[in-house]
Amino acid sequence: MASFFDKLSAGGSRIESFADFHVNTNGWPEIAYHLIIDPKHVVNGKATIYYCVDISKKSYHVGNSNSIGLGICVNGDYRTDKLSEATIHSIIDLHKALIADGIGKYDKAHNEMPGYSWKACCVFDYNKAFKDVLSDLLPPAKQPDPVPGLYTIQEGDTFWSIALKDGKKGVTVNDLIAANPDVKPSELKVGQTIKFGAAKNSYTPTLETLKKPQSDYQYPLPTEVLKKGKRGDSVSQLQNALAAVHFYPNKNAKNHGVDGIFGTDTENAVRRFQMVYVPHQVDGVYGPNTKEKLQAVLKSKGY
Repeated sequence: MASFFDKLSAGGSRIESFADFHVNTNGWPEIAYHLIIDPKHVVNGKATIYYCVDISKKSYHVGNSNSIGLGICVNGDYRTDKLSEATIHSIIDLHKALIADGIGKYDKAHNEMPGYSWKACCVFDYNKAFKDVLSDLLPPAKQPDPVPGLYTIQEGDTFWSIALKDGKKGVTVNDLIAANPDVKPSELKVGQTIKFGAAKNSYTPTLETLKKPQSDYQYPLPTEVLKKGKRGDSVSQLQNALAAVHFYPNKNAKNHGVDGIFGTDTENAVRRFQMVYVPHQVDGVYGPNTKEKLQAVLKSKGY
């Protein structure tokens, strides 16, 4: 089994945050990393190593290579952070222990695993970071390839895990939704091909392009939070938008059943939409996250 280190691009990250993101947002069965090294918790001159998932178990962290890889994460944002001596000592100790136990042989970053050559997870050279300590064990870090226009779904993938981490510059979840109108994020299949690099700015505007005001859209969306019991034009706007993307249930009723009343039908429609596009927030309440995803879906349909 090969072990690899994934340097997380999230300054101030915590194990609890990783677990919450992986389980509640990505929908994975558990935190994706088997082991996590925390530079902020130092004991006897070494960063603490947390044992998060049994190393004998398959854990979602690198697509179709999950079954041959041991996921190891070092907390921090190493685009700007520097590895502390305590962290380096812990990485070296862990590396030696994995080799001694016959568990690990190679350290690889995400972009060195099949199907992930574009993913810029490892952003520094191991040999440079560790000087000469590990120069006989580790090759120089491989630079990531360009982001591909199309992407083939691998095991454990979700729109949230596929999207580039830097949403301001890369591909966002809403870009993927808008560029792949016939793909349901909750029903991805291994081997399925989606637009990926080609999806950039499908929803997210470039720096030179301002988003249109809501009044300019065919189906303008309310900005306020709406829930059961609410009445008025804002509810009608929401019902019209949900009907346009085939989530409002009364398709055969006059005006699709749009009545400006946030009742059981509307609440159920919002829930069903959330189950597909906002799986970490299925509460039947129309709020900012639901609005953002609904706008992306409307755009994917040409509205």
